[in-house]
Amino acid sequence: MQASDIQSRYQESFEFLQARKKRQANQLVLLSNLRRGDQNIASTLMLTLFDRTMASLYDDKIQVKFLPSQGINQNQLNSYNLLAQSDYQEMGKAKLDYDWCWDTLFFGRGYMETIRFDVKKKIMQPHVINPLNFGYDPYMDEVQDWRYYWKWITKSKHELMKLEKAGLLKKGFEVKNLQSGVDPYLWDYKVKRDQAREGVAPTMESYDGDVYQICEFYGYNDESEKCVYWTDKNFDKIIYEKKLDLGDGDEIILPDGSGVEQDSKWPIVVKEAFRVPHSSIPISIADLLEDKHRAKSVLLNLCYIAAKDTANPLYGYNPDKVRDVSQFLSRQINQHIPMDDETAAWPLNKSSSMSPDLQAFIQYLDAEAEEPMGAGRPMQSTATTGQGTATQASLDQQLNDMASSLQSKVLQFGESEFWSAWFHRYAKHADELKEKTANIIGVKGVDSKIIDLNDFKADFPPGVMVYSAKEADYKNMVKRRDWMTLYPALSTTLDPDGMRNFQKHVFFP
Repeated sequence: MQASDIQSRYQESFEFLQARKKRQANQLVLLSNLRRGDQNIASTLMLTLFDRTMASLYDDKIQVKFLPSQGINQNQLNSYNLLAQSDYQEMGKAKLDYDWCWDTLFFGRGYMETIRFDVKKKIMQPHVINPLNFGYDPYMDEVQDWRYYWKWITKSKHELMKLEKAGLLKKGFEVKNLQSGVDPYLWDYKVKRDQAREGVAPTMESYDGDVYQICEFYGYNDESEKCVYWTDKNFDKIIYEKKLDLGDGDEIILPDGSGVEQDSKWPIVVKEAFRVPHSSIPISIADLLEDKHRAKSVLLNLCYIAAKDTANPLYGYNPDKVRDVSQFLSRQINQHIPMDDETAAWPLNKSSSMSPDLQAFIQYLDAEAEEPMGAGRPMQSTATTGQGTATQASLDQQLNDMASSLQSKVLQFGESEFWSAWFHRYAKHADELKEKTANIIGVKGVDSKIIDLNDFKADFPPGVMVYSAKEADYKNMVKRRDWMTLYPALSTTLDPDGMRNFQKHVFFP
């Protein structure tokens, strides 16, 4: 593959996604726009509902367990599960999960890269990709079916010089011949966000000209092998090229059952907020809330203007009765304007700035925004939802739980793929790493155990089960609440052994 081939594929993807990215950059401004003007009001609808949904999903305690497959015994599974708990802390997975979940909800998709593995520290180094700096094949829906994808990265001159001296870049390449700076359209995304927060954006070119924009491109070479390439921002030359050999590729299977193996999957995992099958463009929370957010901002500003007009009203007056018109222009508290009678002047705007109809419409906008999110309606009065009975409250809670549970389950698709990639990275490096110490933090302190990485060498990878501990606890609580109503009847029908077995195996399994 030549640099010109990479440029052609990049341009194909760029034209497909650029309009979408511009819209998303403008949506980011809505979260906190300090350039709205000192006399204007910005709604916080999008930020409030986004954070409420984000808090619900991020707080969810996602649990991962490896399941047996052909040729894997229980001791191997114990090694996988112990090392996964240890690596969760070592990888900083909590912070990665926050960034990944944030991108997923706001942009519709979140991308996690899983290619890098630190052999010295014996740990995978996943990285969350900025969706605004990312592009993919517009003709394929599923990630592993993509013909290519790319992302923009920035490298300093010092990093590239070290790589050049180590002989890791392509022969004949010299950093001094590389053009520095950042592409204007990428820089515009940063400028919009910084200016919205009253920041002064720096120039596209750094002071020493030592910041370089690199296109990291994943695609097929001329032998139909998956490779990763680095090119300069003008696509003039390829400065790095490496075949992917991760050992986790699936087979390409024909209808008659025959097939051929692939060396690697694409080292990227995707989460989707509102998954739509067979769709190349996702739906995000920002897409669902943008119009309501803008409409509420307009209504709040109109109410604000009306309130100021009420405090400083326009007057109509009778010129035959008002003696000094200039006193209207300098009205102060307790100032008296001489008139022949009280009908000489009167305020023109007597209507309320917040009429009942306007308040009802603003509440309707809030409801339209809140209901698809499953974020609940904590500011709503119980009197407006019917009779306010326990049954009605239970139904409302159930609807919110169903919405958040659905989103949680959709996000779990990407979590299982992430830990599957984690397993294959250890399997690839098992021979050279040999063993690793797993540190588990428990109630009694830190428990350390040596894990034999040869346990990762298996003909068939283990299954990965992902579940929500928060959801499981909630369901158990609901079941116990219902079983408590059966206790009086059970105590009269079951003997002591039956009650003991009920409590042991059913109530507290």
